[in-house]
Amino acid sequence: MQKVALLFGLRPVDLRRLTLALALLVGILIVGTVGYTSLTSASLLDSFYMTIITVTTVGFGERVPMNQTAMLFTTGLIVASVVWGAWALQSALSTILSDEFRHAVQQLRSIRGIRLMEGHTILCGFGRIGRAAAAELARNNEPFVVIDVDLALVEGLREEAMHVIYGDATDDDVLLAANIRKAKRLLAVLDSDNANIVTVLSARELNPDLWIASRVVQAAAASKLLRAGANEVLSPYDYGGRRLALTALRPHVAQFLSMVVFDEGRGAEMDELRVVDGSKLAGRTLAEINLRQRFGVTVVALYHPDIAQHIDIGFDLNPGPETILHASDVLIVVGRREQLESVHRALQS
Repeated sequence: MQKVALLFGLRPVDLRRLTLALALLVGILIVGTVGYTSLTSASLLDSFYMTIITVTTVGFGERVPMNQTAMLFTTGLIVASVVWGAWALQSALSTILSDEFRHAVQQLRSIRGIRLMEGHTILCGFGRIGRAAAAELARNNEPFVVIDVDLALVEGLREEAMHVIYGDATDDDVLLAANIRKAKRLLAVLDSDNANIVTVLSARELNPDLWIASRVVQAAAASKLLRAGANEVLSPYDYGGRRLALTALRPHVAQFLSMVVFDEGRGAEMDELRVVDGSKLAGRTLAEINLRQRFGVTVVALYHPDIAQHIDIGFDLNPGPETILHASDVLIVVGRREQLESVHRALQS
């Protein structure tokens, strides 16, 4: 019960009180119905109706034959309704009408919607880094689920029609609510290295096939995150510092990288084309597929994952036209968005 309460944003004491209140109300109705049926010749429906009008004291008139025993039973039922029923009704209504219960209903709706998702990305934390990651995922039309412990932030994201779970990403139940078993990726961008480590550990255990990337605050925590199961570990401070230095030393290179990687709608963009078994690219040379002539995109690098497993160099920069493509190779290409979309459509058809 405590896990359920925490998952839905309720205090365990409120959930226990609501459960007890509902149990008392149902118990009074059952006792009244069974009592009138046993003490009189009334049917179950008449007994239930008599119980309702007795408990609510509306006084519509008796529907069962009353004897002295039934009158005493009715008196006791009224007293029980006034004492226990009033408390139970007040407790149930106060919980149901509370902000916490409203949040719980919203959480339940979010979980029901997320259950239908597959191949999505789970974004743990929605600070400045998480917000930037979400913008990039949305720009690429990638479905994602946000997990955050800031209730006000979560409510705001729900108003923006985002898939969001309120809770602690280090909790297995919260990750399960985000449908982690059917997720494709997880990005851990929490403010604490310890929180990121626990999140990565839990995520790797719940979904061994998940691709996981994590931010790191202290450089010493990077190795722990990798041992915990992260595929990639990035330091935003290290990256930001290198980016600033690159801007100062080679401003045009920095501007070009910014344009093709992150700046939407400013011209060229960078993308990757995977060569899978049965693909139109497999077994052919770059000259034969002629991507530049057909689609206007430029191949800037070729990644060989099979070679990268044996040597420390997996990228072939500016591959020549005679380069033969094999299954599992990845082409790094640059072009305008509409050109890149045309390539993807052509390869899928």
